Amino acid sequence: MATELMRAALQPLYRDAKDAHPGLLIQRGYARDDRDTEDGRKAKTAHIQRICAIPAGTFYQRAYQRWRQATANDLRFTQLELALENRLFIGLTGGGMLETGCAISHSYGMPFIPGSSVKGVVRAHVSQSPFGNAHPEVLAELFGAAADPEQGYPDGLAGLVVFHDAWWVPTNPEVPKPFAEEIVTTHHLDYYGQEGAVDASDCDSPVPNAQIAVQGHFLFVLEGEPAWRDLAAAMLTHTLAERGIGAKTRTGYGLFDPEPKLPAGPVCAWVDETIARLCQQNKASEDDTLRGKGLAEAWQQIDDAELKQAALADIRSRLEAKDWWDAPQGKSARNAKKIYTGETAA
Repeated sequence: MATELMRAALQPLYRDAKDAHPGLLIQRGYARDDRDTEDGRKAKTAHIQRICAIPAGTFYQRAYQRWRQATANDLRFTQLELALENRLFIGLTGGGMLETGCAISHSYGMPFIPGSSVKGVVRAHVSQSPFGNAHPEVLAELFGAAADPEQGYPDGLAGLVVFHDAWWVPTNPEVPKPFAEEIVTTHHLDYYGQEGAVDASDCDSPVPNAQIAVQGHFLFVLEGEPAWRDLAAAMLTHTLAERGIGAKTRTGYGLFDPEPKLPAGPVCAWVDETIARLCQQNKASEDDTLRGKGLAEAWQQIDDAELKQAALADIRSRLEAKDWWDAPQGKSARNAKKIYTGETAA
């Protein structure tokens, strides 16, 4: 029997919306649950596909750039950009109308990995290793410890390294969308649905079940003393490569490439904000705006010397990444290069 999950008055608003918050669609956007019929299962799959089609918007991209810039000081922070080898299930117990959920940033609508989850899985993995067994005092200093007078911690210990939330990276052109439809097949639907009241059988028909997974790269940030951060970073990369994080890690989900990649090039929020404004103003693409004269002229008007220097470093790194700095193509791009280098634009 179908279950109505949304008031009738709200259904056309969700159905006709041109823009949507993925977290809202997961928690509130599924209108009618009819999983026992073929049409109901197709409707759920279509809803998940709608969520997976949502790219990272400008609002999130600006927030990500601000966060990356705010944590770029290597005297205080360590940034590690790690790529998923497969896909990630994180926050499945969030549930909502789809039964299984995903960890979504409340403000920005993009997936993230909670810092508490990162810290917890690293500590659990290292604690079971030979190093952890041999040096429990190091783990207590690094991760913190509860009050234990016998161990010399009458008031407990605060960890020396802070594990911040990991942000999904929106600047990877190979993965422009964070969500992916993943099919998890239930082989014994009645057995699980009725909590074992019905015996599982080899004759049961498998039922494909669409769920939301995450793909792409994440930016992990550690904060603390440099030496302790280096140790924590090594533990983090080893844990995520060997153990993974999130659900279904035994079947290969949640594993990361062990080779960390630092974010490429300098970062300046002014550049992102100006490119977004010029794109909208001129109805132009980001690439055309990046290499065009309009951005260079806006940069030329910056009065703050420090901001101007940071913006130029960011713009140059982006142009060099696309091989557009040394060999600008087109009159506008050549004039922009002359402005950046102090020559007179034609």
